[in-house]
Parts: sequence; structure tokens; C-alpha cells
Amino acid sequence: MAQLTLSGWFTLELFQVLLVFVRVSAAMMLLPGFGEPAVPVRIRVLTGLAIGAALTPTIAGLPDAVPNAAGVLIGTLAEALNGLLLGVLCRTLISAVTTAGQIISMNIGMTNIFAAGVSMDQSATIGAVIYAGVIAILFASGGHHMMLRGLAESYDLLPPAQFPNAAISAKVVVAAGAKALRLATQISLPFLLLALLFNSALAVINRALPAIPLFMLANPVIVVVGLYLLASTMPGILDPGLADWPDIMGLLH
Repeated sequence: MAQLTLSGWFTLELFQVLLVFVRVSAAMMLLPGFGEPAVPVRIRVLTGLAIGAALTPTIAGLPDAVPNAAGVLIGTLAEALNGLLLGVLCRTLISAVTTAGQIISMNIGMTNIFAAGVSMDQSATIGAVIYAGVIAILFASGGHHMMLRGLAESYDLLPPAQFPNAAISAKVVVAAGAKALRLATQISLPFLLLALLFNSALAVINRALPAIPLFMLANPVIVVVGLYLLASTMPGILDPGLADWPDIMGLLH
């Protein structure tokens, strides 16, 4: 690398930190836990700046010269897209638990008891509870360190200041969506079976006794049975909800 003056070296360092900061901050807009609406934007920006400054000396392949204004703009935009791709992958996988919560709510008659949840997409109450549990376990078990390590290792697969391959990016997002849908189905399967059996039994009874408002009388029963099943299966739900996190970076290979 050519000799740099103190001013040139400082400018290059700022440019490299800027590239890392843009990728980290773009990812943190969507990362579970970090990107929740309850986290102030100022905290997210300061966290991204601190992580960017800490990661920059460890990342190989950063530009060794400051380009012109157009090059700076293109590099910054490329890093923003790289960060958004990583954030979308994480958010897509974690959406499995909120999707499962929506399915569970619909099948035990608790879809509309509250209007808003605690997650980014304002999911139904049960989905929000499961999501909050997954986030709590994720941070308590050091999962946030895995996310940050994934951001650092992403430079091996997504070179700095280069746009991600559109075809590969679309492929991995679709793969993450398929994985999330499979996981949501697995989590909510007991409640789908419960609803199938319960509604089938009600249909048979209602056919034999059409004068009785059976569905109105049976609604509290499905709610109570569904909540009991939810309490019994919650530990098993939270564990599969975290099972696919180690595969996030594997999706990019």
C-alpha cells in the first residue's frame, strides 16, 4: 500500500469504518432483539457505530484507498444492501414463531382478544408471547453474540463494497422463507390436530342435535383446552424456535 499522510490515513480509516457501520446498522434495523420498535433509534445507531469501529481492524478485504465521491456512494449503497440481506434472513427465520403463534391463535379461538402484540409485526397475542420468549432465551443463551459473529463472518461471503448477487440473494431469501414455514408448521402441528379433532366432533354432535347452539357453547372449551395444550408444549415450542439459528450463515453458501 502506498505511503499515506496522517490526513490520508485518517480519511481511509473513516471510510473503512463507514463501510462497516453501514452494513452493521442496516442489519440491525431488522435483527431480532436489536431491531425491535422498543429499542430507540439513537441506541441502534450508537451500537452500530461501536460495533463497526470494533470490527473494522479485524476485517480483511476492505478498500485500501478512498475512491472518488461516486465510488464512496456506490460502496456505501452496496454495504447497505448487504446488511439488509443479512437482516432479512434473520427476520425471516424468526418470523416462524410469530407465524406459528398466529396459527395457534386461530385454532384455539384467541385471534382477536387483543389488537396489538409486542413484536415488530404486531402479531396476535400468543404469537407475541412466543416471540418474546424466543428473544429472551436468545439473549440469555448468548445468541446475540452469534448474530454479531455472523455479521463479522459475512465478509467472507459478501465482500465489502460489492453488491450482493441478485440471483443468489433471491435464492437464499426463498430458502429462509421455506425453512421458516416448515418450522412454523412443526410448532403449530399439535394445535392443528386439536382443532381438526375438536371441530370434527362438534360437527358430528351438531348433526345429531341441530337444535342446540353447540358451537357457541363449545367455544370456551376449545379456549381452555388450547391454553392447557399451549402451557404443556411451550418448552418444546421455544426450543425448535431457536434450532435453525446456526444455519443462518449456511444459507449464504
